[in-house]
Amino acid sequence: MTTDRELLIPVGHDLGVVYSGADERRQQVRVGVEVAELQDHEFAVWLLAHGIDDQDRPTRSSLTERAVNVGLEAGQVAEVAERFLRDGLLAAVDPAADGAVEFACQHQLFPLLQGLGPDPVQPWMQTVGLLNQPVAQVSVAVYDVLMWAQLAPELWSGCHDATKVAEQAGAPETDPRTVLSGVLGQIHGLLCVRAAYFDRRRLR
Repeated sequence: MTTDRELLIPVGHDLGVVYSGADERRQQVRVGVEVAELQDHEFAVWLLAHGIDDQDRPTRSSLTERAVNVGLEAGQVAEVAERFLRDGLLAAVDPAADGAVEFACQHQLFPLLQGLGPDPVQPWMQTVGLLNQPVAQVSVAVYDVLMWAQLAPELWSGCHDATKVAEQAGAPETDPRTVLSGVLGQIHGLLCVRAAYFDRRRLR
């Protein structure tokens, strides 16, 4: 059972629509080497878990509220969310709880946009985007994790790697657990603009 201290985090990479007939369409989401085919209302739930802007931190109740606002039924949303939590298309994570480390050990973070470096107006913040066009702004700690995470076997190792980079640069924040909490607390600002996605940890 999730609580409102737990953020809902979508897992998987959107592959687009597949058609099996004139009126039959499914939205494909890849998780690991498996592809889930979702009906439109299921895909809407998965999309809403990404957040709608950089201030949105979806929880079970807020996701249900937003889904109802776009025309879905609350019971239908709850059923889909429960199934996604079981199947691994969603994860419920409290960034401050021990379960955050378990999530980080089981999942990998992949960037989908380029790191653009410091914001020219707020140089203590970092930007990501494409072709020198910023799309999202994050803290230095989150930026370091995002830039290095795809080289690590899972997010928890990526947090350790980022702290090593921070230590070498003389940054004050070198605790992987604190870095992880910050990443999970801010990650929807990247997910909502498709600057990154989570996948299951690769088996080696």
